[in-house]
Amino acid sequence: MEKDRLVIETVRSVEHLPASEWGGGFAIPTPMRREFLAVVERARVNDIETYYLTLRFGGALVAHANVYVCETDFSSFDPKLPADARGTVKQWFPGFMKFRIVEVGYFTMIGEGLALADSLLLDDVLIELEAELRRIAAESRADYILYRDIGIGHYAQYRAALAPLGYVPSIGFPNAVLPLRWDSLDAYLSALDSKTRLKLRNSLRLEEKFGIRHEIVRDFAPLADELARLWANVNARAADYSREQLTAAFFAECSEQLGESSEIITFRHEGRLIAFMLNLIGDDDYIMLDWGVDYDFEHYRDANLYRAASVLSVARAIELGCSRIEFGITNYTPKMTLGAEIRPLAYFVRHVSEPRFSGTLARLLTDAIEMPDNTAHAAGERLGTRREDLAAFERRIREDQNPLRDTDIFQRIGNYQRANAMRLGGIYGLYPEFNCAQDSVITFSDNRERVLLGTNSYLGLADDPRVREAAKAAIDRYGSGCSGSPLLNGTLDIHNRLEAELADFLGRDAVALCSTGYQTNLTALSALCGPGDVVLMDARNHRSLYDGVRLSGADCLIYRHADLGHLAKLLLRSSGRRRMIVTDSVFSMEGTIADLRGIAALAREHGARLFVDESHAVGVLGATGRGVAELQGVEADVDLVMGTFSKSFAALGGYVAGCRTVIDYLKHNGGGHIFSASLPPSVIATVLAALDIVRREPERRALVLDNAAYMAGELRAIGYDAPFHGAQIVPVILGNYTLALSAYKRFMEAGVYVNPVGPPAVPEAAAGFRTSYIATHRRADLDRALDVFRRHFPDIRR
Repeated sequence: MEKDRLVIETVRSVEHLPASEWGGGFAIPTPMRREFLAVVERARVNDIETYYLTLRFGGALVAHANVYVCETDFSSFDPKLPADARGTVKQWFPGFMKFRIVEVGYFTMIGEGLALADSLLLDDVLIELEAELRRIAAESRADYILYRDIGIGHYAQYRAALAPLGYVPSIGFPNAVLPLRWDSLDAYLSALDSKTRLKLRNSLRLEEKFGIRHEIVRDFAPLADELARLWANVNARAADYSREQLTAAFFAECSEQLGESSEIITFRHEGRLIAFMLNLIGDDDYIMLDWGVDYDFEHYRDANLYRAASVLSVARAIELGCSRIEFGITNYTPKMTLGAEIRPLAYFVRHVSEPRFSGTLARLLTDAIEMPDNTAHAAGERLGTRREDLAAFERRIREDQNPLRDTDIFQRIGNYQRANAMRLGGIYGLYPEFNCAQDSVITFSDNRERVLLGTNSYLGLADDPRVREAAKAAIDRYGSGCSGSPLLNGTLDIHNRLEAELADFLGRDAVALCSTGYQTNLTALSALCGPGDVVLMDARNHRSLYDGVRLSGADCLIYRHADLGHLAKLLLRSSGRRRMIVTDSVFSMEGTIADLRGIAALAREHGARLFVDESHAVGVLGATGRGVAELQGVEADVDLVMGTFSKSFAALGGYVAGCRTVIDYLKHNGGGHIFSASLPPSVIATVLAALDIVRREPERRALVLDNAAYMAGELRAIGYDAPFHGAQIVPVILGNYTLALSAYKRFMEAGVYVNPVGPPAVPEAAAGFRTSYIATHRRADLDRALDVFRRHFPDIRR
């Protein structure tokens, strides 16, 4: 096709569509008929903006397209976001997951919104249509363009044309369709198995059992207000789809505009309308469009009016000589009971200005739309209806969503959308930019000051003048770095001095240093453990501990968080093997403190070694700040202690401390220690200065815990779930990660920084804030933060 000969004419109202041309030259689907389009337009359903496109080639009609612009709120598509949390997020961020979309399809019905004189023209028409859709998107300030309800037979052709234009496929809601091959309702029922047949026949005994009468009504405009009320009941309970907002005007327009092409089946009890089914009549199809019911009707459950309405609709479709009845989307189980085919449909999605968000919405839709199990119902087999492999179709869609193939090592990156989903929703706030040292308050790149409730500088030493001066002096003497491994040219006298002082402080024989805390755990566990060994891990241990065990090749047995009974069972199960118990002492997300006494007793009883990560405890807990092992009096029972310099010591790096033979082994076999450059002298000097302060100023530890206890108590008084476990970390549990991210951003705007946490760091039910407290927090700043918590509590707990 020569592109310059294809002309697109666009009009905004059916009033401007020549009746002789729209569908006059070739067959169009029932939803595209002029009178059906007029109903939606004139009823102003959802205030959609309508566009009707006619495409000509050489003066001849070749295609029609039904296009509209609507505003759709996708926040309800997240099954993990409960209604109350969604309401709070929407109150704070009204535009959250709400987009203006140019759609090619039908707003209240199912079907492809593009009708062609010849299917061979599809590729060229789609390509030429793109410019007009982009124009409409620009004119209407739309965010997305979306093709709806593409059938499995056309999927490959649509994808071939649209993928190069930036469209990404998505699962659509499948359509339930029953092909009709019978000349009467009795013949249809006779084709079913006896159990289903009896069930359906009984559903029609409404008058006999409940005094309910049904009637076919063509002139239903006088009932429009009642129909809208009953429909609203159903819409309010919709769990998986709720987009159209139908009013009395819609039902009145259906009756007045469609005439013989629409009817309702009414159900009355003692003269009162209690339910209805609105059906549309096409040339060859019968469409169950909308349903409404009074849930307060005393016999609502027993009467099963939806089933009765469905069976009566089948009867009407057969009576009118239709070749099929469309039951529509969602609520698939009762439709499959009637023998309906579940026909998979696809969408094609493209973001107007941000290509990365095309795949984000496509995956959100695919994850949210649950494909029904169409293998569990016998009715379809008895009737001989087709059974599509829905799982295979979904797999194909998911494969096509990823531009990278299975053989590409980056393939998993193409599947990752979590960060983009936060950006798309407008609640992404990670990687905030600070421009000063971390203390009670902090200044961001916007030069606004915020109370800082999310730092690990527990003793408040990051900006201590003594620490800063020590770092400067070390640079002046040693330069900026060591440029070598500790094993060779990377060890300075101050490295050895720090190892000796740390060993003395911790009451251990020796210490090995590593460049980060994460690297310390990888180094120690991968060197100490190996294939055939067993490592027993608390479920909430830090990720670095898990990665270290994975790197070692040892078997990892995970016990439920703080459940020593479960740990004991795993120790019994692994009896006779080399074993090490590995645990955090203070768990970084929720601030719980491990029962090291109980764990140490189990280790002794079962002959296992004990490795304790004291990263969040050293400097804060214990009589001299050595951590939980000191606090609980079990230091002698702990084989190895690990810690970091990035928390109480306000620097960078990590260490592992233990007996001299084990540390010597690690220094000669720990890959992360041997094959990494030594910590810079400025960092070593910082830690030495901080360690001196830890020893000389025990009052800092008391201040940390006093601040944490104060905040936990005040937060609980407000009503927050904010447990205090005796450490400096106080979780504020909100119960949903999307809510936590939204609240995090909201609090930032209000002048408070908190750390949002969610899966996989904590379970969804424990998602919320990780707040942490430092010795230098000013009470006035904490009270300012409490004011923000107090103001937002009614929204969070709505």
